[in-house]
Amino acid sequence: MDASQPIHPDTLLTSHEVGVLLQLNASTVVKWVNDGILPAYRTAGGHRRIRSADLLAFLKEQGMFVPKQLRGAGPRKVYMVDDDKGLLTSFSRAMRTYKDKIDLTTFDSGIEALLRIGADRPDSLILDVNMPNLDGYEVLKRIKENEVTKAIEVIVVTGTTDTDVEKKMVALGARAVLKKPVAPADIVELVTTDRNPFATAE
Repeated sequence: MDASQPIHPDTLLTSHEVGVLLQLNASTVVKWVNDGILPAYRTAGGHRRIRSADLLAFLKEQGMFVPKQLRGAGPRKVYMVDDDKGLLTSFSRAMRTYKDKIDLTTFDSGIEALLRIGADRPDSLILDVNMPNLDGYEVLKRIKENEVTKAIEVIVVTGTTDTDVEKKMVALGARAVLKKPVAPADIVELVTTDRNPFATAE
């Protein structure tokens, strides 16, 4: 394990590696596991392995310091903006399956979302195109023009088959443009990987 690199949520750590991260003796980690307060898995050889996302949750529950390498091991903070309240409700329900990977907050107004995005700075934004008052184009444009929010990745979802929409959104800074209906699993894969699994080869 490279102690200077961010740790992926599904990385399995040894008791020794956890001890190094937290700057404490591995025997303390073993005690946490034996006491049942820190989840751990056993390999075929009987060795303990601790999932980094479980370690992060444990540290937060105990009010302990979280090493910077672990800060990306928790769920990705994702905002979703769509004026279809029914869609937001059903999508939120479906995303509960992935709650260990995605922390989803929904908005039915682009204006409301922009106000929160500036303060909270989520990792990703799932953005509908056609919305009243402030449409997806304007929301995306404002996010990318703002120094505070421009690094937020934006995934556009649309019900239109117009290729000009996709080109315009990508030109404005969208990471990907997906056609509705969008499967929750596709969103999870996209926001938890560095590469775009939906990109087409040139």
